[in-house]
Amino acid sequence: MPRALPVVFAAAALVLTACAESSVLEPSVRGTAPRALSATPTPAASPSRPAGGTCTLASRPIILPPLPGQPGNVVRRQTEWVCQLQHLGRTTATATETGTAMAGGSTVTGTAVFTAANGDELFTAFGGLATFPDQNGIVTFSGTETVTGGTGRFAGASGSFTRATRVNVFLGSGQFVLEGTLSY
Repeated sequence: MPRALPVVFAAAALVLTACAESSVLEPSVRGTAPRALSATPTPAASPSRPAGGTCTLASRPIILPPLPGQPGNVVRRQTEWVCQLQHLGRTTATATETGTAMAGGSTVTGTAVFTAANGDELFTAFGGLATFPDQNGIVTFSGTETVTGGTGRFAGASGSFTRATRVNVFLGSGQFVLEGTLSY
């Protein structure tokens, strides 16, 4: 009996080694060959979460030079914001926008980068309509903002927001509110 023990251990070691080097097989279904199972789990779909918050103008907008060939009724500007947003927390945002004057106001399009405290970024594109300043210098904007991706936990993010902005051009102050959904 003592001589059989090393043989049993050697056979067990061979079986374990063979199992470790082969892929795990899914049980075969009648009429099909067994398939190797993947060790990599399939990621779950990103849930759509309610999201939004408020951003406050951090400094006066910077007027950017026109792009080559831009008509005279177009204004480009960059704005800096400080925000408190769901899923990002205290955030800074930099928006680059183009306003095209038309009867009664202007169309506005642009992009924004929201940077969370940990450095993760959320990228958006927005568009909508803005009023001309009233006698008190108030401009309003309403439109939509679409999430186009991001970095860190927001890589591949998607979603959309409604955006309502109110800016006092005389005082250089303003605020906007985002409400919508975010998937990441």
